[in-house]
Amino acid sequence: MVVGVTTHIGGRASTGDRLELVQRLQRLTTATLHFSDRAAASRGLHRSDLQALQALVTARASGAGALTPGELAQVLVLSPSATTTLVDRLVRAGHVERHHDQEDRRRISLTMTEHAGVEARAMFGPMAAAMVALLDDFDDAEVATISRFLAGATQVVTHAQPSDSRPPPVVEV
Repeated sequence: MVVGVTTHIGGRASTGDRLELVQRLQRLTTATLHFSDRAAASRGLHRSDLQALQALVTARASGAGALTPGELAQVLVLSPSATTTLVDRLVRAGHVERHHDQEDRRRISLTMTEHAGVEARAMFGPMAAAMVALLDDFDDAEVATISRFLAGATQVVTHAQPSDSRPPPVVEV
């Protein structure tokens, strides 16, 4: 049970309580972005640098192992020139390595260095440990419910499209 969220008939939270939960999730998202920005800045990195490193971690975890600069640009929704600038910055910082394909030397793949992994664990490890400790306050069924909600919320955000509707223009009379 989330603190401050009340249940009603049938164990279901009211619409107001559900909206409060969404607002709490929005506040968590904002706090997470601020933390990431502070952590990145403390190491001379930008938010886009962290996003690039996360994309490389995800590629490795999925079995792909590496990304091409073009694939990274697609994931980050960056132009080719912005991606080149970002990759150059990460290579100079020792966080990313460029590898030429053995069969086609024009093809380049990007991988995260062990140094970047050490830095990431230093930046985010303590917060991750605190989150795990926080989950100790919940039983297995509650953790499963939280996990299911977060997976669903992630899908909603991933597939959401910005609204094309805009407020009507102000007309002076």
